[in-house]
Amino acid sequence: MGKFNISNFDELFSKTKIVAESLNKKGSQAFDMSRKRLEYLDAKAKLSKLYEKYGKIQFDAFVGEEINESDLEMLTAQIITYREKLTDLKAQLDEANDTTDLRREAEDLKKEVIIASQEAKEVIKKQVENAKSVIAAKTAQPSKPSDDAFEVVEVEPENVEVEE
Repeated sequence: MGKFNISNFDELFSKTKIVAESLNKKGSQAFDMSRKRLEYLDAKAKLSKLYEKYGKIQFDAFVGEEINESDLEMLTAQIITYREKLTDLKAQLDEANDTTDLRREAEDLKKEVIIASQEAKEVIKKQVENAKSVIAAKTAQPSKPSDDAFEVVEVEPENVEVEE
């Protein structure tokens, strides 16, 4: 007679947990990359506005208008800061965007998920077959009446009540 074994389910859940952790890690990395891309685009937009302000001040100086030198110095410092920030962010994005690594990791993850799902399917299939055989074995056994299944009861006529 077959025996229903829960340990295969424990193995299934363990593998499922490993795949979920891997997916979580990849999702976290993708989220970080998206955040860096947004940060890069934001810094690029701010740098563009700083260049615009700087250009306006330089044009005002060119046409002979009086300008505030401290504003020009502050804009110059901000432009330098944002240019350095853009360079750093661009390097980080380029390093993380190595397409061969991303493709390889995506293919590895895809294979991992396929293998885990196939293993899970096999485990579940085996458990269902075991459960079916256990149920079939239990229902196929003829039930024997026990010795005390039938009990003879003697009734004295004086104890019997007759309804009319």
